[in-house]
This record gives sequence, C-alpha cells and structure tokens, in this order.
Amino acid sequence: MAYLALYRVWRPGRFDEVVGQEQTVTALRNAVKTGQLSHAYLFSGPRGTGKTSIAKILAKAVNCENVVEGEPCNQCSTCRDINNSNFMDVIEIDAASNRGIDEIRDLRARVRILPAQGKKKVYIIDEVHMLTTEAFNALLKTLEEPPDSVIFILATTEAQKIPATILSRCQNYNFRRLTLAEISQRLQQVADSNDIDLEEAARDLIARRANGGMRDALSLLDQVHSYKGHKITGQDVMSVLGLVDENFMARLINAVLTHEIAEVVGLLNQALVEGKEALQIVREASLYIRDLMFYLLLGEDVLMSYVSETGKKYLKQQKYLVSPSDLMKALKVLMDAGEKLKFSEGQKFLLEMSFMEITALFAPHEEAKKAPPERKAAAAPEPKERKDALEGTWNKILAGVKEVKIPTHALLCQGKLLGARGDSLYIGFKKGYKFHKERLEENPNREIVEGVVKEIFGKNLDIQFIFLDDNQYNDIIVKRAIEYFGEDIVEIKD
Repeated sequence: MAYLALYRVWRPGRFDEVVGQEQTVTALRNAVKTGQLSHAYLFSGPRGTGKTSIAKILAKAVNCENVVEGEPCNQCSTCRDINNSNFMDVIEIDAASNRGIDEIRDLRARVRILPAQGKKKVYIIDEVHMLTTEAFNALLKTLEEPPDSVIFILATTEAQKIPATILSRCQNYNFRRLTLAEISQRLQQVADSNDIDLEEAARDLIARRANGGMRDALSLLDQVHSYKGHKITGQDVMSVLGLVDENFMARLINAVLTHEIAEVVGLLNQALVEGKEALQIVREASLYIRDLMFYLLLGEDVLMSYVSETGKKYLKQQKYLVSPSDLMKALKVLMDAGEKLKFSEGQKFLLEMSFMEITALFAPHEEAKKAPPERKAAAAPEPKERKDALEGTWNKILAGVKEVKIPTHALLCQGKLLGARGDSLYIGFKKGYKFHKERLEENPNREIVEGVVKEIFGKNLDIQFIFLDDNQYNDIIVKRAIEYFGEDIVEIKD
C-alpha cells in the first residue's frame, strides 16, 4: 500500500475527532441532528486548522445512511466512498485554478442536476477568495436561490476578500489557531501510535513552529521522522528543519543588547556557516524579541512564541537591559529585513546590516554636551588626585557588580559616582538614562549594588540614584548632594 502522509492518516473522520474548533463542531453537529441545515456555509481561518476536514465531515453527515446524533457512521458505503473521494455528489473545487466566470457558469448548470448517489449534493470550494469579481457575481445568483438538494461550503484563509454580497448569504464560521497544548497532545498521540520516541523538547518545538496549524505540525513531524527514524530529540528537530538553537539566539540577542558588535557579527557568520538561512535567523530573532518584549510587559504568565520554559532564564536577565519602545523599533527593523530577504541575493550583507541597525538601537544614547552651570565664586578647582581616587572606587564597584550579574553591570555603568556622605552613597545619571536609573532602583538590582558597596567600604551604605540634569535640582536629595559635593565630583571618605 502506498505511504500516506501523517496529516492524511490523522485527518478527522467524525466531528468528535476534530481538535479544537468546539463551537463550530457543536453548531454543525446540532444542525445535522435537527435538520436545520443552511444552503451555504463559509469557513474562514488560518491554514491547517480543519476547514476542509470539517467540510468533508459535514458532507458525510448529510449523506450518511446511519447518522447518529449528527455524526457520520464512517461504515456505510456513502461514508466510505466520500472518504475515498469516490462519491459523485461531493464535488471539491480549487478556486485558485478554477477562478474564472466560465468555470462558475459550468457549476451553475450542473447544480440543477439532482444528486446521483446521495441525499444532498455538496460543493466544497477551497480558497474561494481567489475567484474573480465576475465569477463571484455569477456565483451570487446560485447562492441566492439554490436547489433544496445542494449545499455550498466555501473555505478561505482571507475572509476580508470575500464580497459582502456573498458573506450575507452564508452562515459564517471562523476557525481559530490551535493552542500549543492541543497540538502537543495530538503530536504525542500520533507518536505513540507510530512507535515514535518523541522527546518532550522536540514535541514542544514542533508545536511552536506549527503556528497554530495541526496540518503543519503533523507535516513537520513526518519530515523529521523520515530523516531521523523512531527516536526524535529536540536537536534532531533543530537540525532537520534548519532552526536556530534557542541558546544560540539568546547569546545573539544578548550581544545585541549589550552592544557587542564583534560578537554579533561572529555569531551571525557561525550560523550561516552551519547552513542556517538568513531569513530563518531574522524570523527567529523577531520571535525571540517578541517574547522578550511581552515578558518585560506581562511577566511570567505570557504565552511564548519561541522561548521555552527553560529559556526564560535568559529573559529574566535581559529584561533589565531594554525598554519596550526600543524592542518595538528592533522588531520593525527585523520584519522589514525579512521582507527584503525574500527577494535579495545579498543575503549575508543584508542580514549583517539589519543586526547592526538593531544593535545601534540599544547603544548608550549620547546627549548633547551642555555648558556647565556657573560655580560659586568660593568653589575651588578639584584636585586631580581626588578625581583619580573617585574613578578608582567607581571602577571597583563596577567590577564587583559585573562579577555578580552582568545585566546589572550594564545598567550601572551608564551612571557616575558622585560621592558619599554619612551613610549615603550617591550615583548620578543623565536625563537620557531614566530607564537605567529606574531599573537599578528595583530591589534585585539595588541589593546587588549595595552588597558590592558594603564589601568595598566595610559597612552598609544607602544607595541614592539621582539625576544630574537641571530639572532634577528641585529634588531635595539632589539639592543636598550638590550642596555637599559640588556639581561634578565629591571626595569619598573611608
């Protein structure tokens, strides 16, 4: 017997075998059970979510000789013939290749002929949005006054292209993308039935890459199974499908966020040498940044598109290095690059330039230099030794923080040590680094800095993060700092 692809073997044959689409399935089963069938249905939604499968189940249910509670029996000759595509009264039409007015006129002529085998003649028109305007107009009259023995089922992935006159004459059912849990459960069921040892990481990876489509998920599993046999690991899926490893992507994005240009270029070259496609790298980087942005905004409960549960450890560190607005800009750059890469021959050049552009987004923003405010006449110039001592202490703090946590160091190094008085140590930030200051004021980062400072000074000091720009001088803490230490630098007293 010829080999059948997994998605064909596991195509549902009854309403109760459909994964997801509960509302649509319930409504159609009840319509069959009560005999309240419409003459025309429109199924719309993403590819691979069950539109054609449910259309065939409905065609069987309305013609089945032993229908029970709205479900086809799959045992009678009618059901078997429909399953084998041998039933004369179920006609499937691909609108992409039969989109003209002549084909629809021919359909209108045949509609008037009574069913030859079954109770109802069912026309399933796939990708109906591909019909020409003239073809839609020709179809309209038939949909308006169809024979009682005919049911039309129109399927489309682009419902917005269907004329309103057609929509108004159909019962409309929207098919949703399937959840990761629904896809994973079916993948495991298929693997168990085919004696495939499917590693959990591999299953979850396939489910994520399916983008809500069961057909795509089963096709991906089929592809990996054909190459790797009956034992499939997460690494096998990455290798066969040409995907980028999650740990690699975390390193790449981390280099982008910390402005490590040499590492960014090196990692991109490494991926290309290993056979990864430039377009795939851009797509997966976009998904990673999308997950990082939503993790930053929504926390642990966000539904990830790319990052796994174990990969969240990278997001926890990286969220302190970024702002949502910069992430949105980076996403726009990468999405634009993805469109250009589809039609570009200079793939490597375009890939590198795109990543250089998003790396620049996360570089420290240099502010225009302002003339220093006038000093009081009594203020004396600061000795060079005092500056050197302060700089040395600041470098010790930065080095200590870097050993504990690199993301905290990346935030802190944009500041400037002003000095200490009593039990308070003051660290200043220019106005452009508001995000860094706010992140450092959060407990996890503050505790790291305070711990390093205690180790250096041998006592607990209260860390005060303040702004240096003129608008912040109204703050009482800043007033005290300026009064005690002067505008620029303050002596540290051990």
